[in-house]
Amino acid sequence: MAAASLALSLTACGTDVSWAAKLGKDTTVPIGMYIYTQAANFRTYAQNGLLSTSTNLEEQTVEVSDSDKKATEYLDSEALKTVKSYVGAQILAKEMNIELTDEDISSAESSANEEYDTDKEVYEKNGIAKSSIVEYYKNTILKDKLFDAIYGKDGTQPVSDKELKQYIKENYATISYIQQYYYNEDGTAMSETEKDKIKKQYEKIKSQAEKGKIKFSDKCKDFQDNATSYKSGSTKYTSVWDIASEEGKKVMELKEGQLTFLETDSAIVLLQKQKIDYEDAGLKTYRDSILMSYKFSEFTKNLIAKAEGDKSVSFNQAAFDKFGSATRDFSNLSIPSNYNYY
Repeated sequence: MAAASLALSLTACGTDVSWAAKLGKDTTVPIGMYIYTQAANFRTYAQNGLLSTSTNLEEQTVEVSDSDKKATEYLDSEALKTVKSYVGAQILAKEMNIELTDEDISSAESSANEEYDTDKEVYEKNGIAKSSIVEYYKNTILKDKLFDAIYGKDGTQPVSDKELKQYIKENYATISYIQQYYYNEDGTAMSETEKDKIKKQYEKIKSQAEKGKIKFSDKCKDFQDNATSYKSGSTKYTSVWDIASEEGKKVMELKEGQLTFLETDSAIVLLQKQKIDYEDAGLKTYRDSILMSYKFSEFTKNLIAKAEGDKSVSFNQAAFDKFGSATRDFSNLSIPSNYNYY
């Protein structure tokens, strides 16, 4: 009876909505992968406090390039991109004679099994089969192999260290900082009076540093050596900053040696911009991940264009309409905690 109900639910007015896309006669992308991508992106946004599990998804928005977009529209558009890039990867892999090994497939199955078991109830409720998650992980591995075959050191379009350094310079910043979450060490929230006291202390430190009365790096070292649950510091911290965000733009526009405040409802940070440290950014140690950050958007756009330009590819709009994120419920997904300013 359950199987009959499932078959019925995947048919809308005679239209088969069990698939998201087809490439010729041999490759079919299950609709479950489209829905799974919605769930995966929902989890990421919820983990970072950008979506709530307790509020109706249709009532929520997400910030994309400094503008608000309906959460459901964003999740659906990103899921569609994943489906298209999946198809594009299949086409490109055939052109470049790149295939998954048995080890690759085993790794994808292992990752999918672990994830499916964690949230089995939610996935079943939303029409996501384990096989769809396996396909998602297999395609992720395939994309990694294709990416390396194009942009890696021995690829068809290799990226030099000089080019990566320029990317780091434009998107990363090295800073020294001190920070304080607006909580006391016993975990209680600070009063407005206590917050004002912290702000005045930080303003004084900034003024003294700018006048040359203190060396800001020494203050950062002191905070670093005496870090607590809610107070910390660092003499050198290099990371990527999103220049489309208000904070990222503020930091990237600083000149070396300049100080500025960053503040949220829960924390205050005083930072000083330093000379960019390429090694601290991970030019050698994390070269592959930096390269991925640099070229992945271009890579994905090319895969999508390849899928959209292939006449043997068809996309199932009826399935996308039926299984939009507004019709799904991801509120009970397990959401890992992510409680850090830096």
